[in-house]
Amino acid sequence: MKIVLASSNKGKIKEFNFLFKNSNFKIIPFSEFSDIEIPETGNSYEENAFLKAKKAFEISGLPVLADDSGLEVESLNNEPGIFSARYSGEDVKDEDNNKKLLRKLKNKPNRKAKYVSVLIFYDPMKKIEIYTYGELKGIIGNKEIGAQGFGYDPLFKIKNTNITMAEISFEERMKVSHRAESTIKMLTELNKFQRK
Repeated sequence: MKIVLASSNKGKIKEFNFLFKNSNFKIIPFSEFSDIEIPETGNSYEENAFLKAKKAFEISGLPVLADDSGLEVESLNNEPGIFSARYSGEDVKDEDNNKKLLRKLKNKPNRKAKYVSVLIFYDPMKKIEIYTYGELKGIIGNKEIGAQGFGYDPLFKIKNTNITMAEISFEERMKVSHRAESTIKMLTELNKFQRK
């Protein structure tokens, strides 16, 4: 089965391709159908994922996989949350968002955080709408460390380690990340209905 991935994020595309490589599903990037950026105007991860999936389906006519994910920092009332990619404004670099996060955490002793991933599989032709969830707990470090990954990874120290997400290998990331968790759950769900 072909599934359109409603994302233009190169890091996410690489992750989904890896996680789906031994499945019966072929991931096709949305860029093969359109170069539009689907706006995230929802008030939750679920709403944003649904909006992306709906639009991608309208354009491609194929079943869609869409993800909305973010970083939630406990002492900042779960900021940046759904605004993680545009925390310091539209069309900004990861470094800008990381600098803003460090500024806001200055003098705050509680640096607990978690990555959240909400995934939707959307196929209105078969009336299927499946959501799965993943999370990864950790703390926010005082400076960026590591050159792997993307987003807040150089600041995010994985729970019970002193290692950031930007220091681990891609293969290791695919075992522990929030997106890996939600995707593995989704594959389980998709395999169930394929067997029916």
